[in-house]
Amino acid sequence: MKLSLLAGAVFLTAGGFLSAQKVEFYHNGQLKKGELVNGGSKECKELHKKDSFMVLKGKCQIVFLNSNNREETIIIKEGEELQLQILASKSSSREKSEIRIEGVQLTAKKKQFSEISIQQEALQNLQSFSLGDVLQQLPGQYVQQFDNTQFKNIVFRTASGPSVTSSGNIPGGDDFGNRAFGVQLMVNDIALSNNENMQSYDSANSGPFGISFNAATNGGNLTPSQPNYGVDLREIPTENIESIEVIQGVPDAKYGDLTSGLIKVTTIAKASPLRLDASLREGTYQVGLTKGFKLKNNNALNVSVDYMNSLSDPRTSLVGYDRTNVNFLWSSRNSKGFSNKLSASFSTNTSKGKKDPDDLDGIIINVDNKSFSLGNNISYNFNRNGNKPFFRTISADVGISYSTQLTERRYWLNQGARPYGNSTTDGVYYAPYTPPSYENQAFSDGKPLNIFTDLSVNGSKVTASKWVHMYSIGANFRYGNNFGKGRYGTAGQFTTINAAGQGGNGMRDFNYRDNVFGTKQYAFYIQDNITKAFANKHILRTNLGLRYDLQNSYSTYSPRVNTSYQMGKFSVRGGFGLTSKAPSLNQIYTAPRYFDFLLGDYRLPGYYSAAIMQTVVTPGDNANLKPSRSWKTEIGVDYRFPFATVNLTAYYNRLFDGFTTMSVHKIMDKAKVNVNISGTDVPTFEIVGTEKFNYLQNRIVNGYQSVDKGLELMASFKKIEALNLVIGFNASYVETSGHKDEGLYKISAPEIMDKDYQYGIYNDIKNKKSMARASFSFDYHLPSSGLIIGLRTDHFLSDRSLTGMNDIYPIGYIKHNGEMQMIPENDRTNPKYQGLFLKPSDEKLSGLYNKTLHNVHLRVTKDFLSGFRLSIYVSNVFNLKAYDERGSVYGNFTSTSFGGNISYRF
Repeated sequence: MKLSLLAGAVFLTAGGFLSAQKVEFYHNGQLKKGELVNGGSKECKELHKKDSFMVLKGKCQIVFLNSNNREETIIIKEGEELQLQILASKSSSREKSEIRIEGVQLTAKKKQFSEISIQQEALQNLQSFSLGDVLQQLPGQYVQQFDNTQFKNIVFRTASGPSVTSSGNIPGGDDFGNRAFGVQLMVNDIALSNNENMQSYDSANSGPFGISFNAATNGGNLTPSQPNYGVDLREIPTENIESIEVIQGVPDAKYGDLTSGLIKVTTIAKASPLRLDASLREGTYQVGLTKGFKLKNNNALNVSVDYMNSLSDPRTSLVGYDRTNVNFLWSSRNSKGFSNKLSASFSTNTSKGKKDPDDLDGIIINVDNKSFSLGNNISYNFNRNGNKPFFRTISADVGISYSTQLTERRYWLNQGARPYGNSTTDGVYYAPYTPPSYENQAFSDGKPLNIFTDLSVNGSKVTASKWVHMYSIGANFRYGNNFGKGRYGTAGQFTTINAAGQGGNGMRDFNYRDNVFGTKQYAFYIQDNITKAFANKHILRTNLGLRYDLQNSYSTYSPRVNTSYQMGKFSVRGGFGLTSKAPSLNQIYTAPRYFDFLLGDYRLPGYYSAAIMQTVVTPGDNANLKPSRSWKTEIGVDYRFPFATVNLTAYYNRLFDGFTTMSVHKIMDKAKVNVNISGTDVPTFEIVGTEKFNYLQNRIVNGYQSVDKGLELMASFKKIEALNLVIGFNASYVETSGHKDEGLYKISAPEIMDKDYQYGIYNDIKNKKSMARASFSFDYHLPSSGLIIGLRTDHFLSDRSLTGMNDIYPIGYIKHNGEMQMIPENDRTNPKYQGLFLKPSDEKLSGLYNKTLHNVHLRVTKDFLSGFRLSIYVSNVFNLKAYDERGSVYGNFTSTSFGGNISYRF
């Protein structure tokens, strides 16, 4: 066996390392990156030295700190060689700029299976104010219309909606919602969670993926962070990110609570000069300070402060978003085998939607969030002093986060005094009235708490036949709760009743602290990553994993398999696995559902107003809600041409038990009342009987399934040395179809009241969408001058949404007495049901289907030896206008905008 290792400014003697820097090397066919530990070599023997290379031979032990800040040990046996390249020492005390290094990574790269890595300079390919901006360079994504006043999340490998949520087009349906909810974000192997976010106002009656507290004004649109949509990527700054790894396919068994994909962010603490960054684009500016300190005994501390202010329209301050982040990262390691990484973060973000002075009915929305998080990664290496235990390291990851979230909505109502329900129990009573005109106020006060822990033991073994096993066994635990004051406010706009004989869904205050119980998730996993190098230089890699999840009393066994077989320049790979995602607190604890019916409204001006209201209470919580699940399958081929490496992947993902809304038919015993009116006294009433009354309510259930299938192509070209040019390419095609489970029908009242039928029952309409996109990147990189000129192209090849011919005929009906009757299939077109027939609509395609659109974006980056670094970004360089076949503006096309970033290293 021969190991090749590259190091930066590493000096050796026969006795060990005198100083150490970053390294990367191949071990058992895997590329490893990290930093050599000072004094971490033992019994290494110098064989010879020539130019900048050194070859070591004999029994040798190398200890290094990997990218996760954990120590790993590489042992070279007797007779094996270690080839080391020594780079020249720095000629200046100032840290050398990354873009003056020849091998800087400029684009996202495909890794071994379905992982895609973004690191070093590739993080700045697009002007990045947050993590969501960075991810726009993945296959299937595109440069978004810039707007930081709306929450950003991401979906992978689907045509269900825009990839990273952009302005003017925020989907609220089950298709997009289930996929966005199923994305897991981890920072330093600690899960970030939005499962505890309950900042909605009507979750008892709305669907699982409704949009809450949004506003549209003349100054732009405001949509704060939403429950059930995953982590808001605007809240994650990019200042201290060392690398990002995205797994769109099958993750290792260690990772759970996901159905769509995994984002792994790695940060690192190291000595670095004080750096000041400032960015500006349209109505957004951002400033940040970062400093890394090298402490005694292999300790390092990194401190960063970041502030961002964003306006939807730079000409007005009606709609804005502010974000402040303070981060501390401390890493430590010692000669006894311990390594530790401790991170602490405090952040605030506010969203403001002010009323236009000329808009008397405008809505005001204020959001004020504060959060504190603490994370710790600790590991101990048993593999010391030449011993070879079965488990060589033990690792523990612990994270806790606590937030305060206050959302306020206010608007003026001038609709006269109206009665509204306020009873929290079944009954008939006198209802209160609203003032004739008043400011309607709604509040949601949440205090989410999330705890995540993971404990694992890891080891490796090489069998006599040279099969290499890297195995791990572990367990993790998640806890989520919300201790907020909950939802409260004045009578809502949709809870007042205009006239007697009408009813509607009512709203009541709901306290999270008293009514929400903590959710718990337990998981156990085992993983074995196997590598075998054959005599013909073929390499087999197989990652086998099994995970058991206990999510709110529901069990899931999840097998995970990834495998590849490399035959020289050609590789084939495949993977399949099951993943699951637990429901959020906002989906489980929705509060009771109240139906208020106004039996009578009697008013004598100057003397009395008497509204007789009946309220029916239905338990609203969804304690039986199960996790959603997804089977993920993919196959792929890779080939290393002399000029490029090409990766082609085909995938088939099936979501089932997804979260959706069921329309529930309810029957109440509506009271019959006799009202006694006597002069100017308040009328009295007595109940003299009841009659049946039908109404509908919504309930969140596991009843949605969908399929995503498609192709994904990536190509990484070798640098054209003569032109100093690096080219990257990716393309994707995906088809998405989804529908509710059998039995979840659409129930609606006929447009014209029918004496025989109160509601018609219809099949749920299925949907089908497809999307094809491609992207090129051209980066001119001149290391000696510290210059990068980059062009990014987006190609919208197809974007089709198929709206099928509506099933206009009912499959059943509900009579006024509450009786439900299904119609035989051969009788559904009978004219006697024509009062229930829906209006027909033609099957049609929308989007792009006979034309393609193309966009071009520019980046220029120049660093100066004085410490300054300047970047200029231009989206839609040629100021192109994009229209679809109907002549409408194509919403996914980015308009022209300019941005810039300047940084200085002191």
